[in-house]
Amino acid sequence: MTKESYINATNKQAVREFLFSYFKYTSIIGLAGPNINEYVKWCISKGYKDIEIWENTPNVLMHQMMQSKHPVRMRFGNILEAEPDRVKTLYDLDYCATVYTLDKHIAKFKDNFIMTFSLRAGAEFTIKEFFKARKERIISYVEKQNPIKHTLFTTNKNGKYIYAPYRDTSSMCCIAKIN
Repeated sequence: MTKESYINATNKQAVREFLFSYFKYTSIIGLAGPNINEYVKWCISKGYKDIEIWENTPNVLMHQMMQSKHPVRMRFGNILEAEPDRVKTLYDLDYCATVYTLDKHIAKFKDNFIMTFSLRAGAEFTIKEFFKARKERIISYVEKQNPIKHTLFTTNKNGKYIYAPYRDTSSMCCIAKIN
């Protein structure tokens, strides 16, 4: 089901609030989702001033450009074309798809990202495929319940990740690479 807005997606909002707290930057590169103004307003409220939005569907891009009430840089194309290693920049990659077809995306973005996936393939499979695409192996994890349910992963390449599952209309998760 395609959403018109994430305003009433309370679990997604809680995960988003939690994960954004790990990043204190002023630049963000992201996928705006169903409502560009809601997304940009959220980014501005979190201190982001330099906002770059990517969209690869011409009709959606035109709609976003016509609806946008805020100054942003719009980029037409696949987010894979984005510069992947800008310093002090958060990559907010709300794919809302399963990991099956996203291995190139998962491997490309190295640091400072939040990736959102559908859990239709299952949580265990999603986590396994995510780290396989990154060529990393989990060496330790800690499960926590507060402030939201999440798992902290450490990998053999000294990577630190947060996995946060949630459900509004369907089962989803975010995986964030943190410092």
